[in-house]
Amino acid sequence: MKKLLATKLLALSLILASSYGYAVDATITKTDSPDIIIVVNNGTGLAQFGLISSDFPSGTGNKTKTLQGIDWSTTSYPNNTGETVELCYYRPYNSNPVSCTAILPNSSGTLTTYNGQSFGNGARVIIRHRVQGGQQPGYPAGSDTVTYRYSY
Repeated sequence: MKKLLATKLLALSLILASSYGYAVDATITKTDSPDIIIVVNNGTGLAQFGLISSDFPSGTGNKTKTLQGIDWSTTSYPNNTGETVELCYYRPYNSNPVSCTAILPNSSGTLTTYNGQSFGNGARVIIRHRVQGGQQPGYPAGSDTVTYRYSY
């Protein structure tokens, strides 16, 4: 009887212990239209994707979150010339980017460059479009989108 009880308790404790070991995968998608660009010498349009507590599932505020990738999709400024685009990742509540990565206008992709960086409420991505000339002012053709892939 004692051996059966001990076996059941061991099985139950293993089940409970293993349930805490599984991470939950989640995503947050944000869309923003970059700014209208005033082209003097060079112009810049930003799309900003900041995270706030309401972006995360209820009850996960104090859980450690791990960034697993950033999916991105960019628009372009079709009536402007010399366009370059970069994606910059900012740790939570930090005013300086970890770094910026060159990406292409009017395209999409996934970055894993920032995996392992601090991630959570207050983190953000900025997509920066720069143009050198063309239509005054410069208008974006659409919106930029960022999807944060993470686990907790």
